[in-house]
Amino acid sequence: MSKIDRSFGMFSSTPKNKTLNKDYESNNADMGSAYTPQYMISCEDFFSSNVEGMEDDSAPCLWVETGGARIATYDSSGELSGDGRIVCKDAVVCMKYGSWGPIIQQYMFEGKKLDTIAIKRMISINGTKVIIQTITYGTCLIKTYEQSGDTITFSYCYVSIEDVNTAYGHDGTKVGNTGVKFDYSTLKSESVSG
Repeated sequence: MSKIDRSFGMFSSTPKNKTLNKDYESNNADMGSAYTPQYMISCEDFFSSNVEGMEDDSAPCLWVETGGARIATYDSSGELSGDGRIVCKDAVVCMKYGSWGPIIQQYMFEGKKLDTIAIKRMISINGTKVIIQTITYGTCLIKTYEQSGDTITFSYCYVSIEDVNTAYGHDGTKVGNTGVKFDYSTLKSESVSG
């Protein structure tokens, strides 16, 4: 294993070839001439789009994978305990090729770090686009890049993660947030609410 591989063999370090969910188009709420993509990725250094309110630093994603695990053991008495090692799965993003393709590759080839990458999950409520989940990754490094036709898949590792869920009522009124922050450098977590 390489020095930056924190997977302990639990996660594949290369992106999987996936087929798009047949319901992908239904995940994009039709709003006349515009649509709401289910996922957007934001990073000042790479992206731009024609999605209203996210033109400057975001682009639609086809799918996203992320996750983590705690290494756990049990002893002969049947007690189960975590041994303190937390494993992060490299985030994997699939999206259409755009002007960001060569820039992502350059960052990977040069080993340049990114301050933040954010994934935003969106829905449309009564014709208004709302963000229902934001995952913000801190201190990121692009690890892999693949292209298949007009689709690219890339992965990145990160030092910290914040996952925030935003709840909305049926009328589109924001109800509140729940979330968690975790920093792999300190192994500290904290709740996020509001």
